[in-house]
Amino acid sequence: MKIAMIHTPLWGRGGAERQILTLAIELQKLGNHVEIFTPQVNQKTCYPELLKQVTVNVLPHTSLIPFRNDLDAYFDEAVGGRNVRNQLQKIAVHQFYTSGLPAMIRLGRMIPEGFDVINNHNPPSEWAAFAAKQRLKIPIVWMCNEPPTWFATKRVGVRKKMSWPLFEVWDKTTVKYVDEIVVLSHVAEGLVRSVYDRSSTVVRTGLDLEKLQGVSGRAARARYNLENDFVLLHVANFAPNRQSNSIKALSYLSKNHSNVKLVLDGAGPQDELKALCRKLGVEDRVLFIRSKCDKDLAEVYAACDVFLFPQQITWGLAAVEAMASGKPVIVSRGCGVAEIIEDNVNGLLVDHGKPEEIAKKVETLTADPTLRNKIGKNAADYVRETLSWRKYALQMHKIFQKSTQKN
Repeated sequence: MKIAMIHTPLWGRGGAERQILTLAIELQKLGNHVEIFTPQVNQKTCYPELLKQVTVNVLPHTSLIPFRNDLDAYFDEAVGGRNVRNQLQKIAVHQFYTSGLPAMIRLGRMIPEGFDVINNHNPPSEWAAFAAKQRLKIPIVWMCNEPPTWFATKRVGVRKKMSWPLFEVWDKTTVKYVDEIVVLSHVAEGLVRSVYDRSSTVVRTGLDLEKLQGVSGRAARARYNLENDFVLLHVANFAPNRQSNSIKALSYLSKNHSNVKLVLDGAGPQDELKALCRKLGVEDRVLFIRSKCDKDLAEVYAACDVFLFPQQITWGLAAVEAMASGKPVIVSRGCGVAEIIEDNVNGLLVDHGKPEEIAKKVETLTADPTLRNKIGKNAADYVRETLSWRKYALQMHKIFQKSTQKN
């Protein structure tokens, strides 16, 4: 089978980027011909070890404003360049959505004949898939990690109030031409139903088990001076709505525990989060880091005692990776990854927005190392037996075959 995969710019080391690249590799192992089509790719920052194993077709862009990864590379070397970089990144993101429609249409038109199915991933790749289908007359299978942001984000500002309703109409029109929609969780399934009035199929993504298991974490503890601490870990790109509950939970814990530290591993602006740390008096207990490769991240997972994931998103790959590392995870109910967690068996569940509840769960684990180790072992066993990239690829391949038989 010949599969054309479509993705938005492949900028960095995110879960969505890993997902499409690894899926392409696994589909190739099954004997398929796979090519990826994208507006832009950064060969240095977006999993170079995976990119070299796949064929990536890039749509040359002529924008006068550089994309986000170009800004990171340039301004990270400049002293005091962070604020300028953040402002230009906002312009770049706005520019992408402003120019996103013609870029996606051009991307769809560059896909040649000869493919059997289109597999698009992150929004608004469905626009490119629609353009390709009009010419090629082949089915579309959309791996919808979640619907576009304008369906969930509050419209503030003239630009959003004027342009986003037009995006919504166009987006819903293109999605009518999608043959199959695949999602990672029942949370995402509900979002797709509410936005598009469409059914979808839940297929859990895989992860790199061999890279996460059997790592000691001693190197990371030594590197960050954490040898004598009880370490909490939260892995996600920085944003106040993601890490704030972890920081607040630490503030509760710090009243009775002097050796608890919180490691925040991610990329992005830190100013608001650091301000919250100062306000709560825990700035000396929070460590901001950025793992540069899979090996570094595996060491950080192994170095922690408990992993926190108090977000509300459609999946949560970082939490699954922590489970594979044998760590007890504390996850918000309503998050997609919570669907694979049996409370107090292979993880712990808390109500969203309740940092005091997170703190109580952590205290239980600090007081009971046996329980901590048992939950971590159960988590690793569950992931090893249930989730793998090969299983994910096999399930997706069946959906591709089914879609081609219908057409």
